[in-house]
Amino acid sequence: MNSLPTCAMWSIIAGAVLSPVLAFLMAIAVEIFIGVLKDAGILEFLAVGAISWLLLRKLRVRPCGSASVET
Repeated sequence: MNSLPTCAMWSIIAGAVLSPVLAFLMAIAVEIFIGVLKDAGILEFLAVGAISWLLLRKLRVRPCGSASVET
């Protein structure tokens, strides 16, 4: 008796063969999405928000009595 059923073996082979194709299609979808955001002018707004969040997160004051979580 085989340790792996035939359909499972073919699924693994198909996944290995199709993974580069799916990665390429995902990259194209991301490029299209970024292009749409650029055309709408939203990309700059998101970039400014992300940079602001990165710069200002250190300045946030924690309420009294709250300790940072450490393990």
